[in-house]
Amino acid sequence: MFKRLTWKITARVLLAVLLAVLVTGGISFYHVLDLQRSEFRTAAESVENSDLPAFLGQILTSGEEAAIMLPQAEGAVNAYAGTLGISENRSYFLLSSRDAAVIAPVSMRGSTVTMTENLSHAMRGGKGDKVSLFGDVMDYAIFIRNGSEVEDGFILYVRDNKVGVHAVLVETAIRLLWAMLAGLVLAFGAGILISRSLMKPLYLVRQRMEQFTRGDFSPALDAVPPGEMGDLVRSFNRIGTVMNDSINQINAEKHKIEVILERIDSGIIAFDTEQKVIHINPAAKRMFDIEVPEELRFDRFFRKLGADVCMAEFMYLEGARAEEQELLLNQSHIKTNLVPFKIDEERIAGVICVFEDVTEQFNLETARQKFVAEVSHELKTPLTTIRTYTETLLNGYLDDKKTAVGFLQTVENEVDKMVLLVQNLLILNRFDMQRVDAEKIHFSIDDMLRSLSDMFRVEAEKKGLTLTYNRTTEIAEIYADPDQIERAIKNIISNSIKYCARGDKIQIFAGTLYNNVYVKVEDSGKGIPKSDLEHVFERFYRVDKARSRDKGGTGLGLSITKEIIESHGGTIQIESEFGRFTRVTVNLPMAEK
Repeated sequence: MFKRLTWKITARVLLAVLLAVLVTGGISFYHVLDLQRSEFRTAAESVENSDLPAFLGQILTSGEEAAIMLPQAEGAVNAYAGTLGISENRSYFLLSSRDAAVIAPVSMRGSTVTMTENLSHAMRGGKGDKVSLFGDVMDYAIFIRNGSEVEDGFILYVRDNKVGVHAVLVETAIRLLWAMLAGLVLAFGAGILISRSLMKPLYLVRQRMEQFTRGDFSPALDAVPPGEMGDLVRSFNRIGTVMNDSINQINAEKHKIEVILERIDSGIIAFDTEQKVIHINPAAKRMFDIEVPEELRFDRFFRKLGADVCMAEFMYLEGARAEEQELLLNQSHIKTNLVPFKIDEERIAGVICVFEDVTEQFNLETARQKFVAEVSHELKTPLTTIRTYTETLLNGYLDDKKTAVGFLQTVENEVDKMVLLVQNLLILNRFDMQRVDAEKIHFSIDDMLRSLSDMFRVEAEKKGLTLTYNRTTEIAEIYADPDQIERAIKNIISNSIKYCARGDKIQIFAGTLYNNVYVKVEDSGKGIPKSDLEHVFERFYRVDKARSRDKGGTGLGLSITKEIIESHGGTIQIESEFGRFTRVTVNLPMAEK
């Protein structure tokens, strides 16, 4: 950039010198021409004011013969040749005023000369004294009267072909050319020196500006020249200092905001009025699986999400305000807030979009509503039964002891169901609140399984089922709450007994594998449909709702079992093939030695 500027300054200096030389040359040329014209005119006027015209008039009108008269007239004119500057380029003629025929010199007698304005004027009895700078020739014509009639007169005519003038002009042009060349060389050198002296502070300023563009506002320029250019450099130093402080403050605020935005779980995208992304945080990229934010456009993005919103609403509608929408994205519920931000009080600069994934809250609310509905339903059935039987007894069946006892047994059964339901709900609530008091000890689960198999074998045989227990390996001790572990395994075994038919087999296996103690309860019952497997641990979920209710199930047993096992650091898994088998596997960590 500065090389071009140096050449521009040098070129302008050269142009100025060239113009000065051309103007000076033009003035010189004009002066030379005017000097030649003045010299010619002065010579002609001096001859006109001498005695030569009168003498020529006497000779040419004396009546003597031409042989005597013309040599005398020619000799008289030759006497003034020095005054007229007669040379090979300047000639004189004595002409007839009638037809401009040459009288003298004698050698040219009878010939004519080229008609000019001055000669034409003299032929009419006047004086042709107009000397032009730009004509082909310079001439001067003096009318010499012969008697009183104009047509009887003569003309003394001096004519210069300007060859000498042209020679002087050429010589002057050569001198001017040399002067111009010398001036251009000096101007070129002066232009380089001047441009360099001017460019040095500008070069410093450019270095400072390049530092600014790189975001480097320090250190300040040390080499400060004197004068106005120095003031410019000092101004840039002050600007750099102020900008450095401002940028540092802005960067600190920007970094703070970026850290906050990166740590926020909500997705944030800022769009400008051209619908381009000017900021996006990692949460938004993850939420919408955005890999190339630069390709994102506001209208297209929200149209893809199914939101009825466009940038024009915020830019052109008066009183544009923040909008709130709820979007459904791949089974996720996204709460969206769109807030316009401004450059000033009038102009909208863009829109900030805040996306909050409220799927968990939505699911919790849905689960809460479902839970309330399930509890209400579970309580409504026994309460309805109790009320019906109580009203029946009060309406006259108290005297029928047998019927009354049957009704009261039914009421007792329904109350037991409600007590069990409330107990299970309280247990789950304690797990939810993480307020379960576990009294953990080291014990072998083998003894517990033998005791439970003996206890449930009687119930199984009543239903025509076969229940067996097999220890496949030595069983290491576990560190757990035995009461809670017993409750969990009871729920699993009772479920198998409850949903198996006569002739089915229930087998309990236990052993040690790697660092875990496993317990498997496998039955040959009707199994669980594949579509229900992923829901069996949900609260109040029943595979066969009518059958479960008939058997007194609340749909909370497996939920409680899962909470117990996981609270002890274990896992529970259900495998089933509908119509063939169901297998429940519990893994518990071995006690640390």
